Amino acid sequence: MVIQLSMPIDILGNEIFTQTLTGSGSSEVLSITEDDGVGTISVLCTSSTAGTILGGATIDGKASEAISVAENNSITISATSGKTLGTLTITAPDGCTLLVVANQG
Repeated sequence: MVIQLSMPIDILGNEIFTQTLTGSGSSEVLSITEDDGVGTISVLCTSSTAGTILGGATIDGKASEAISVAENNSITISATSGKTLGTLTITAPDGCTLLVVANQG
């Protein structure tokens, strides 16, 4: 596991979380829960190996399935009306690099 960057940046009263997830020999995982207070998160894949995002919700009896974030693609997930996101698991498998930026607060 290699963590290249992990620091909060304070912008106008909101904490901004930044992290590089690098799967090197094994997967690196970032788990987010509602208690983390994340309102918006963006994930960018910078490698030819795709990463995944898995939600924790079940809708109409169907459990969430992992979605892929391919090279040079990004996904942004936002909560509305000042709410926070529920459970998310972001995974960078071996050979994958994901850049994660989140608004906390």
